[in-house]
Amino acid sequence: MLQKVFIMNTSTKKKILHRAKYRGIKELDIIFEKFVNTYKYKLNDQEFKELEEILNLPDNLLLDIILKKEKIPANYDNPVMKKIFKTCNDKSSE
Repeated sequence: MLQKVFIMNTSTKKKILHRAKYRGIKELDIIFEKFVNTYKYKLNDQEFKELEEILNLPDNLLLDIILKKEKIPANYDNPVMKKIFKTCNDKSSE
């Protein structure tokens, strides 16, 4: 079976990372700034695509998912979302 391969240029990646850090809700800004600082050099192109899709969620829904007030929609339950949760639960950098 063939898999789709996403190739993203550096400019697109920078835009996604910038968008992640400036969400509009202070709590999300803090969470995603920590996420970006931890993973910006570790994400592959597929993970950047997953992050971009996560960032398309409305801020309030995204915050509720991260705070576990809402269930993660199946199509967003991916490795990047797991890394976001891991970042939120990592006490070592506080």
